[in-house]
This record gives sequence, structure tokens and C-alpha cells, in this order.
Amino acid sequence: MLLKHVYQRARPVFDEPFLTLATYSFPSGHTAAATLFYGLLASYVVTTNPSWRMRMAAVAGAVCMVLLVALSRVYLGAHFVSDVLAAMAESLAWLAICITSVSTLRRRRAARKEQ
Repeated sequence: MLLKHVYQRARPVFDEPFLTLATYSFPSGHTAAATLFYGLLASYVVTTNPSWRMRMAAVAGAVCMVLLVALSRVYLGAHFVSDVLAAMAESLAWLAICITSVSTLRRRRAARKEQ
């Protein structure tokens, strides 16, 4: 929400819109949330499952779900393509920071137990 108020980008305008919203457009909150949620689920499956097929299926499923949410936001006329791409980039960056932090914490705890 903070980024929406910083950029204050207007939503797309259509003659007969499917959806009309009063808030700002950039970035897409739905796409950002979907990227975080499905990315987190895929990350969990990848780290806990030894089967590479299951890992690939989890990543492919997450990518498909995020793309479906992003495309639905553009299709409904709620966002521009750049809005959903920015939301994906923002959420992937945050997800990378969180996954790296948790991974580092786990490694440090494991190293302390070995000592």
C-alpha cells in the first residue's frame, strides 16, 4: 500500500470496464501476494522433498498460479502489465531476502550444534 501512495499511478480506463476500483494501480497487490504465497509454498516443497520431479512440479505450479493471477488482473482492466511485473519483482526480491535469511539462520544453528 505504501508504494501505491508513493507512485499514485491511475488505473487503466476503459469504456465498459469489468472492474472499477478507486485506489491506485501500481503495483498490483493481488499479484504481489500471490507471488509471495505460492513462492513460499514452492520453497517449502523444494527444501523438504528429495524428489526432483516433485520439486519441479511445485515450482511449475507456483509459476502458473502467479501468472494466472497476474493475467486476471490485466484482463479485468485493474492493472497495466507493468503493474503486475513490478509486483512480481518486488515480491520475488522480498521472498529471496526471507529465504536467504532463514537459510542462513538454519546453517548457523547447525554449526553451533556441531561445536
